[in-house]
Amino acid sequence: MAVELYDEHEQGERVRSWMKEYGTSIVMGLALAVAGVFGYGTWQASQEATANLAAEYYAVIQDELSEDRLDVAEEQFQAMNEAVGDSAYAGLASLVMAGAYVEDGRLDPAADLYRQVLANPEMSSVHPMTRTRLARLLHAQGDDAGSLALVSGEAPEGFRGAWAELRGDVLMSQGEMEQARVAYQEAIDNQVGQGMGASLLQIKLDATGPGLDDEDAS
Repeated sequence: MAVELYDEHEQGERVRSWMKEYGTSIVMGLALAVAGVFGYGTWQASQEATANLAAEYYAVIQDELSEDRLDVAEEQFQAMNEAVGDSAYAGLASLVMAGAYVEDGRLDPAADLYRQVLANPEMSSVHPMTRTRLARLLHAQGDDAGSLALVSGEAPEGFRGAWAELRGDVLMSQGEMEQARVAYQEAIDNQVGQGMGASLLQIKLDATGPGLDDEDAS
């Protein structure tokens, strides 16, 4: 195996030549690497600070609503959206505020907040619940078509019974007794838990009158 041997002068000249050609790239690479490490640390700290601030806003809003100070909660909610409006806590606060608006009889702003949550893909985990709440609200406002559109089709896991019951409520209010009966039966077949909910569903089902099968049998 051949081994090249250089004297000190030759080695120095080769190092200087190599550094002249590649040194700038190495320095820039090291600078970017260091900046990346510190930049990521800064970004991570910023994310943590944002999450903490959002959590604090959310807690304050809940406290104000628990004390029936809806006007103050609204102010905090607006400030929250201006400061950390893209956080998950802001989405949760929208649900809390929408519920407070419903209790206060203010259905339009509640519906707007529910739609904002549904438009946010990062809140997809609460979309089924939000669709259910918005569907009930639209039914209360007389928008039965909009209500049915939200709870039709394949229901997510755990919501099949709730969606079927809501469809039954809307259909029954429209006088569509047979369709309502089918929906209530689906709700009974897919109900979660027992108790008063099961009894109420049976009452609703009975209120639709005899089904077509019952009439044929008689």
